[in-house]
Amino acid sequence: MRADQRSLPAADTVNSAFYPTIDNFERALKFSHDESCESKLDKLEALVVGSYRRPLTDVRFIATILSLPCEARYGPSTMTPQRQKDETIRALVDLVDAAARLQPTLMLFEDAHWADPTSLEVLDLLIDRISHLPLLMVLTHRPEFQPRWSHHGHVTALNLSKLTHAQSSALVSRLTYDKALPAELLEQILAKTDGVPLYVEEATKSILESGTLKEVGGRYAYVGSAHTFTIPATLRDSLVARLDRVPEVKEIAQIGAVIGREFSYELIAAVASRATPELDRALDQLTESGLAFRRGAPPHSIYIFKHALVQDAAYDSLLKSRRIFLHTAIARALAEKFPSTKDTEPELLAHHLTAAGLIERAVPMWQKAGSIAFNRLALNEAISHLNNGLGLIRNQQVSTRRDEAELDLRVLLGTAWMAFKGWQAEEVASNLRPALALAKALGRDELLMPIYQGLCMNVLVQGRVVEALDWVKQILALAASTNTPDLLIVGHMQASVVYSWHGEWITARAHGEKVLALYHPDRHGHIVNSIGSDPKTGAGIYAAQWNWMLGYPDQAVTVSDANCTHARALKHPFNLGFALIVGVFVFDYRGEPEALIRRVEEAEQVGRDASMPYLSEVLAQVNRGIATLLAGRTDEGIPQLRRAMEIYQANGGGVWMPYIRAVLAEGHALSGDVEAGLSLIEESLAQIARPGWGERCHLAEVLRLKGWMLSLQNDVAGAEQNYLASLDVARQQQAKSWELRTATSLARLWQDQGKVREAGDLLASLYGWFTEGFDTKDLKQAKALLDSLV
Repeated sequence: MRADQRSLPAADTVNSAFYPTIDNFERALKFSHDESCESKLDKLEALVVGSYRRPLTDVRFIATILSLPCEARYGPSTMTPQRQKDETIRALVDLVDAAARLQPTLMLFEDAHWADPTSLEVLDLLIDRISHLPLLMVLTHRPEFQPRWSHHGHVTALNLSKLTHAQSSALVSRLTYDKALPAELLEQILAKTDGVPLYVEEATKSILESGTLKEVGGRYAYVGSAHTFTIPATLRDSLVARLDRVPEVKEIAQIGAVIGREFSYELIAAVASRATPELDRALDQLTESGLAFRRGAPPHSIYIFKHALVQDAAYDSLLKSRRIFLHTAIARALAEKFPSTKDTEPELLAHHLTAAGLIERAVPMWQKAGSIAFNRLALNEAISHLNNGLGLIRNQQVSTRRDEAELDLRVLLGTAWMAFKGWQAEEVASNLRPALALAKALGRDELLMPIYQGLCMNVLVQGRVVEALDWVKQILALAASTNTPDLLIVGHMQASVVYSWHGEWITARAHGEKVLALYHPDRHGHIVNSIGSDPKTGAGIYAAQWNWMLGYPDQAVTVSDANCTHARALKHPFNLGFALIVGVFVFDYRGEPEALIRRVEEAEQVGRDASMPYLSEVLAQVNRGIATLLAGRTDEGIPQLRRAMEIYQANGGGVWMPYIRAVLAEGHALSGDVEAGLSLIEESLAQIARPGWGERCHLAEVLRLKGWMLSLQNDVAGAEQNYLASLDVARQQQAKSWELRTATSLARLWQDQGKVREAGDLLASLYGWFTEGFDTKDLKQAKALLDSLV
């Protein structure tokens, strides 16, 4: 099987990179262009279900690869794009498994160094399984390719060195059918080709086809008086020389080379100006020469160049003007004869349009290819296609049409980078900032929402909270001036998020309440598909937090539970994942590790199902570390949280870091290493104070923990100073829950100093303010301390 085929999500014919056995597929799936979809699905069912005994559900996945509409027969898919892709890969590997169990199977995968990311995913899964199958897989690749399967015990690497003198001589003998060449000529071949098998083969064939030798009694002799022959200086020269000797074959090979490493009979017939008999003869000669192989019979045959160098030699032998002419003809044939290409393989059409210099037509095809790949969560391919389009745009003269195309490319690129590397990725800003200027200049107000939201989240997740506030203000001002309802509700959602991180809980609550008042599922339900976040869900995540902060710990749980129920009903994995993973903060604040872990486990499952490793392998692991420390298991929790924190930072995470460090610091202090704890606290305070950052939502708790650690070192004055500073922050923010926690710590310090009345006065009035949450850890501790002060 071949690595240089079309990628998994975009194939309108059977992709040979995934054939369980090529012959079986060819016999069963010999589709013609005029064959009905129902007939094709019947054949596919017969193969998958009948021959390979796979479930009917697998037919849907294979039909998707073949771009066969199947919803009418099997119903609409309810899977996320990523789950659809994962299940398709699983189905392909299961087909290989089934084929191998029917009979011992050999699978060849040539040129793995050219494999696309999705093909490599298939190989990963297949190689994991192959040890239990009667299946031999042979993969070839260039030395620079680094295989990721070397650690498997059932994988053996064979380094193919150059042929020895004797091996090269034996290969020449096979090619001449054991008829000896003149000795000096054989030595020239062996010296020039230097043990490179393909070079030995092609140089020998070039000589045999040159007409300078004749058979004489079981050996070859020179024709006439010539006793020398010039061996082509390079392998490429040898290949070109062979093509040059048969002009009819050379022209067909050149056309095929422009199409690609492989080409179909139907496409080359549409491009080549040849009568059918003449074309058939030329193709037969091409395959008889060994420069290309044929699979299937015309008109449904596929031709594959023997080696990439053969294609390169044929392609490079064309004048530039001829190449452009052929790429143009191929693009025209694809559009006219195979119109489904625009929808199933727009990147193929884009490639030929690009090579033909038809930039204005190529760019929309790259955009479409990127959009299709993104919708299937093939993010590597999406980014590659979109960057190809953007590269073409840069060379075009400034015009409204050019700017429109750049804007569409950059918005989708920014979104793709968000999904691939996270909101905080540098590539998000480098694409969305120019997109913002273009959208404003072009009056494309419908694109402002994802652009502004993406830029706001970009700086927020990096930890630059104050800068994110500037973006919030711009969003709300623009929404008001343009009277754009979607932008307005997203603006209030972003305001509730950013003001929460800034510690302005009353302002955050006001914006969140506006979201809930404005939100209607029929009018705003579509927003989640544009930015990945539902406004009601986003506001609900932080509504739970501000309820706890403002002194309503039971209402916080009620809001969090209702918000997760709402997010589950929307069935959008990204939205649900973050509702779960940020929603767990409430259970941390309440001191409930078991409830926290239950939500984390659900979030992890969502992340795994939707292939969102940032959710399941980064954010969830931070919360697991916090839960472990909250449960009192410091020996386990400290290394666990530190590892998770380092991974989070390595992924560009900045927001939340002051609190994560503070929790880790508390764990160190509880284990006896107060100095390590204080060092982490100072790092947290430094980040909070950094200009433009200002993440103040946990400042009161960070200061409280510093005071507590100083008390462990008997620095009573320092402890009291930080407790009082913490109280000031909590009171400014009206964060009653932080205030209660700090007041309890300060009252305990005063109790130890004999200031019993002051301690009781401080704590009694604050405890008396609360109307709920009396079974939570903080209120229980406050009540116990109050009772001891009486």
